[in-house]
Amino acid sequence: MSAQATGADLPGGTLLSRAGGSVEGIVRDAATHETLPYASVVLAGTSFGAACDAEGKYAIRNIPAGTYQLRASYVGYRPLEVTIDVVDAENARRDLDLVSVGLEGQEVIVTGQARGQKHAINEQLASPRIMNAVSSSRIKEMPDANAAESVGRLPGVSIIRNAGEGTQIVVRGLQPKYNAILVDGVRLASSGADDRGADLSMISSQMLDGIEVTKAVTPDQDPDVLGGTVNFKLREAGRGEEGFRLGVTSQGAYNGLENAPNKFNNFKTIALAEGRFLDESFGVFAQADIERRNLTSNDLGAAYTNLGSEIPKYITQSLNLNHIPRDRRRVNGTVVMDYQHTDGKVTLSNFGSTGVTDIENRGESYDVANNLHRYSLRHERSTLNIITNSFGLEHRLYDVTANLKLSHTYSETKNPNDWTVGFQQGSAGLDAFVNAPDIDPREVPKAANNDTNATYLGSIVTNSSFSRERALTVSLDLETSVNLAEILSVTFKTGGKYRRQTRSYMYDQSGGQGLGLQSAVFVDSLIASHFSSTAQYANTTSIPIVPFMDPAFQYGKFLGGDYPMFLPLNFAMLAEMVSYIKSRSALLAQRGDVAYFHDQFNSTSRNFSGSEGQSAFYIMATMNVGSDLTIIPGVRYQRLFTAYTAPRGIQNTSSALGGTYFHYDTTLSVGHDFWLPAFVLKYKPFTWCDARFSFTNTIAYPDYRAIVPRIDIAIGGAIAWNNYQLTPSRSRNYDAYLSFYDNTIGLFTAGAFLKQIDDLIYGWNFFVTGADALQYYPPGLAAGTPTGVYNVSTYVNNPYRVDNWGIELDWQTHFWYLPSPLNGLVLNVNFTHIFSRAEYPYTDRVRVGRTFVYVDTSFVDRLLSQPDNIVNLSVGYDYGGFSLRVSMLHQADVFTQVNYWPQLRSSTDKYTRWDMSVKQDLPWFGLQLFGDVNNLNNVNDISLLHAPTNVPRSRQSYGLTADFGVRVVW
Repeated sequence: MSAQATGADLPGGTLLSRAGGSVEGIVRDAATHETLPYASVVLAGTSFGAACDAEGKYAIRNIPAGTYQLRASYVGYRPLEVTIDVVDAENARRDLDLVSVGLEGQEVIVTGQARGQKHAINEQLASPRIMNAVSSSRIKEMPDANAAESVGRLPGVSIIRNAGEGTQIVVRGLQPKYNAILVDGVRLASSGADDRGADLSMISSQMLDGIEVTKAVTPDQDPDVLGGTVNFKLREAGRGEEGFRLGVTSQGAYNGLENAPNKFNNFKTIALAEGRFLDESFGVFAQADIERRNLTSNDLGAAYTNLGSEIPKYITQSLNLNHIPRDRRRVNGTVVMDYQHTDGKVTLSNFGSTGVTDIENRGESYDVANNLHRYSLRHERSTLNIITNSFGLEHRLYDVTANLKLSHTYSETKNPNDWTVGFQQGSAGLDAFVNAPDIDPREVPKAANNDTNATYLGSIVTNSSFSRERALTVSLDLETSVNLAEILSVTFKTGGKYRRQTRSYMYDQSGGQGLGLQSAVFVDSLIASHFSSTAQYANTTSIPIVPFMDPAFQYGKFLGGDYPMFLPLNFAMLAEMVSYIKSRSALLAQRGDVAYFHDQFNSTSRNFSGSEGQSAFYIMATMNVGSDLTIIPGVRYQRLFTAYTAPRGIQNTSSALGGTYFHYDTTLSVGHDFWLPAFVLKYKPFTWCDARFSFTNTIAYPDYRAIVPRIDIAIGGAIAWNNYQLTPSRSRNYDAYLSFYDNTIGLFTAGAFLKQIDDLIYGWNFFVTGADALQYYPPGLAAGTPTGVYNVSTYVNNPYRVDNWGIELDWQTHFWYLPSPLNGLVLNVNFTHIFSRAEYPYTDRVRVGRTFVYVDTSFVDRLLSQPDNIVNLSVGYDYGGFSLRVSMLHQADVFTQVNYWPQLRSSTDKYTRWDMSVKQDLPWFGLQLFGDVNNLNNVNDISLLHAPTNVPRSRQSYGLTADFGVRVVW
């Protein structure tokens, strides 16, 4: 049954334009009088009915006069059936109180996690789409650290973490950039420099009124999504009584990583105020969060190459070890105002977040191929700001409901003063590993000779970056319902949308040829003279590492002792060194010094700016045949117009040393049009079962870095040639789901999906020779006909179809029927298995005699970021005011690296993580005590080569974290 009721339908009378009457009301819990969101209300034996909205309100309109049986049902409650009389041109009001199921003779009051589970179950059942939900009640009872963690417990969803914190999600094995992230229906602006992915870590769970993950979109939703659409609904002021309500949450936290600094320097404070006035028609909700988190991690990264065509042999090229303390400070805020009247609703939603992350990245790298040992310290201060604003006007005039929305979203990421200082030791004792096959990377640090007397200052690099995106959107939806017969009712919906988006990225860098070279003697002398401990090294190019080491800093057991780190650098001294050199940059520029200069090439070639315009209109119908069959056909027209500006240039020996980079800026525009049909069917053969089928068409727009019209010709014959004419990828999606539900089972769903993706975009390298390379040169800059061999890096649409398919199983239940105290148990468990087949074109360089030839071939593997298996298990227990939840997340074999050679492909190791949350209500002033322990088993994120196995490409350790706090509401 389609969800026709909205907040605009209530309360009060309505002027009907067609013959017939209406019935409306609220569905509540008979014991607590709390509303039951998304309850099903139907007139038995007809097609007339509605699903309640999030406030438990329903409205059924245009009902022919007569006597009917009004039936309300809600999983976890006994159904209720009453007789009503419908009179033409009149409204009948009937509130319905349902009784919770329980053992004979026992009163059951649904509280805690069970309530949140039941709300989510009934929201999922009420929707004609294929979707999953996290209810408002579940979030309020046991909130997660952020929104990504909440979504990550749903079937088909896996989490991408940074230092243990969930930042992005993968839906059905498709990367974050292929998913749409909405806040109150507004597309969140991308926070990355290159692609369309959004960072979820700044969204606090406590400011949400629920989360919806739609996996099969209908024509009234944005189609530029291959994985899923995630909508985070902001909280509105609660209903039930007038006046203000205040709440405060304060918590401290602990980082359990052995070598993490400031383990207890973590906190989060939340303050909220909400209230309803004017007979509860006007509401205000405001919340502010202040948070500080220690996100220290120990990281390993390794690079390998193949040993000719011998499989599975590999050669270790380099090994990078990094100790990375991250100090993240965030301030989030939301203000939501709503006004409800007889025939509509006005909403103003605002969300903002600002976060600053300071990073001190101490690194040691082993360049095995060149027998070098490097030490580095990199400082980053990154600020991420996000704003979304929306104004919604919903109004019903006669039998037409109009929904107008105006929205604005903005994001910016700025790193104004990042820098890296590096030291280098030659002859590092790695000779035995050069071109040696199948070396255990743990042996590399153990073999290095670590000679501080032969390690000298090698480089200083400073850089800054700034990216931003802003979008303005207007949309209008019109909806009307027609009851053609008692067994046939149709809701027609049409609408349009326009989104205007601007985006830019700027990067600036200064650096040098190398401070260990003779050409750097002036810069080295400046540095040596500035510090008393290095004054003796003036007029040399050999400033040793020893004066810049930090004897008070300890690496401890880095990565469990498997990969030792040796020489920590002194942050304060290196920060002073960088500040001093920057203050002398004008002098160095006047001298034309090649040891530290403004790098015009790197400060120009990757910058871009531009705009996009998206326009769309759609038409669809929701047809209810009786109370058991719903059919939704529709079509959407979607157009994208892009206009981006980027540099096109040619490098030379001068530009590599800070000289002029010969280039010009080019602006190119492209348009793409799509007609996207969709069909959804929901059939309910029994009161305890329904089947859902859908066929949809969706698209994915290219990454920004792929379509900006940049061209760069490097000195060594490398050509970077972006493809502004890329076609958006298109997917044909097939979904089939069976749902089984009753008061004992709860909800069990079994589903399968298939995505057939055409024109998927990927990076491609190929070779051209001589004059054939001229077509890839910037027009007007080629000095004669090219000669030699050129390696072209670009992006192309895959000519082969990509198939992505899988199964999803989900069971949500409350064991209310067990004897006390076991009747407080709540179970959520889901399993996802995903398959994919992608054929990747590849150009192989093969030696024939004394020359090389280039052979076009391909190889088959999975989609990048696709997991093999995902299991989520959550066991909750409620007893009175006490709640406990133990959860387990298992992700296996996430594909992380694509390569033609099997031994160079990689996937994650099995990742099984245990978390625990606990809460206790106290009998005074609405007080609650709560605590969370995350990553109880101290699992690491590990990525391994495919062949041979157990060889690490990457590893990150971030330890256990714990939060404890108090919450008060009055």
